[in-house]
Parts: sequence; structure tokens; C-alpha cells
Amino acid sequence: FVHGVELGGPNGEVVRIRSVFDNGAMVNAIDAKLYETVKDRLAALGPSTKVLRMADGRLVSLVGTWEGVVTIQKVGGRGVFEIFDSGGAWGLLFGKPLLQEFRAQHHYEDDIV
Repeated sequence: FVHGVELGGPNGEVVRIRSVFDNGAMVNAIDAKLYETVKDRLAALGPSTKVLRMADGRLVSLVGTWEGVVTIQKVGGRGVFEIFDSGGAWGLLFGKPLLQEFRAQHHYEDDIV
């Protein structure tokens, strides 16, 4: 499902982004093109040497890693996001690590988290 999240910048900035929530995604991620549009309001990227394997088997190198505060409806937590080109599939991917950080529970029958 898709829901709005807020990313916190180093000087109190708030970046609002629509996020795809995916409990099958083993990482949290931000699309590289989206990151380029908001990078001036977020902390700088850290280095990353990881290579991710996509569901279709492709290997994707990362641009870097962003770490910071993530907020959903006034509930906050710390998140680490891998930055890479999603090919326009999504802007921000709220994956399993953040779902665990937020202790989210997905009720499939009602499709609510």
C-alpha cells in the first residue's frame, strides 16, 4: 500500500514523500532521482559498497546510504535507506527493516497496518 512519510533533515527540515510499504522488501530504499530532488534538505549520503539483487535477478549498485529520522503520523523512528535507481517503480520503499523498527502489523483481511 502507499502512505505518506516524513524524513527529517539535519536542520529541522521535513521532507514529505509518498512511500510504498512492502514487507517483502529486505531493505528500505529511496529512488536516486527522487533523492536528487530533495538532497539539499536531507543529510548527505554515506558510502555503500552493497549490490542488491532485484526480484527479477538483476544486480543493482547503490549510489549511497541515507540515514535519518522517519515519521508516520507523529510516530518516529530511525531509518537507513539504500539509494538506487528504481526505474520509476517507486520513490521511497518502506521495507521490512522499517516495518520492524515501527513494530508494524499488517492485518491482511482488512488490509490495514
